[in-house]
Amino acid sequence: MGLTYQIKNIIETDRILIKKLEYEEVDVSAIDTTIFNENELKKYQSFISDKRRREFYFTRVLLKSFNVDCFIEYHETGRPFIRGGHIGISHSRNTVIIGYSEHHIIGLDIEYYNPKIHRIKHKFLATLEKERFDTENEEILTLLWSLKEAIYKLEDIPGLLFKEHIVVQSLSHRGKVLVTKNNMQHEYLFDYLIFNEFVITYCQLVKNELN
Repeated sequence: MGLTYQIKNIIETDRILIKKLEYEEVDVSAIDTTIFNENELKKYQSFISDKRRREFYFTRVLLKSFNVDCFIEYHETGRPFIRGGHIGISHSRNTVIIGYSEHHIIGLDIEYYNPKIHRIKHKFLATLEKERFDTENEEILTLLWSLKEAIYKLEDIPGLLFKEHIVVQSLSHRGKVLVTKNNMQHEYLFDYLIFNEFVITYCQLVKNELN
């Protein structure tokens, strides 16, 4: 049995294109490893988990649908990048999303709703967020967590803490997030899409200034 998947365009503007791929869990022996280059094949073969192999494979399948001639590479921190543009990648359950921009760095995340998020909210909510938002609402909690994940991936700063350093200022569309770390303040505009089972968040840098 082959690997069954479906690709959909989520966002398409002059600044960013986001696509989503959902796949079925079937035998990884059906995976066509000829799509990998030499380095990717070695990395793929190093994974013990079938889940991780599926994520790795379908991320490459999704990237090819953008019709960009590139391979995913990684910084020393593990952050993915491509040459000739910018990407953001996120996985959750059997879903992969990729954001691509020719000129703009991207932060991107997908999160499925899970009531267990209430158990960890004290670990990632800043005081300002508790005051401004309904943090008993699972959808809002998931959105806040997802935004911080997207920012964390974009910033790629060692020691960046969700609670202390990343503060969501508002949850309106084109809302703002402020990151304060190492005497630097970065302000981001973000947007999001709410679905029945999950939320997708994405952000880009607005300004970068020293205190």
